[in-house]
Amino acid sequence: MRLIAFLALLASIAPAAAQPPSPTGAEAYERGCGGGCHRSEARVIRAIPRGSDEERRAWIAAFMDRHPCHCDDAKPAILDYLVERSRR
Repeated sequence: MRLIAFLALLASIAPAAAQPPSPTGAEAYERGCGGGCHRSEARVIRAIPRGSDEERRAWIAAFMDRHPCHCDDAKPAILDYLVERSRR
């Protein structure tokens, strides 16, 4: 019984497995978009209509909802990155 209690205590204080750091927006874009589909980031940026950050974010989000991406987990970082890069 003591052994079980001791093992339970050890399990509760053992460090959790380290999570890999989240990719930056540029890294997420390169992994999700730049490697195959969209080699020219400048062309992608030019395709985004002018407007406020909120308007561009809505347009990019709607586009991404209709657009395939094998890195769905990176979409929020890609969205933030494209909003920032498309400021004119």
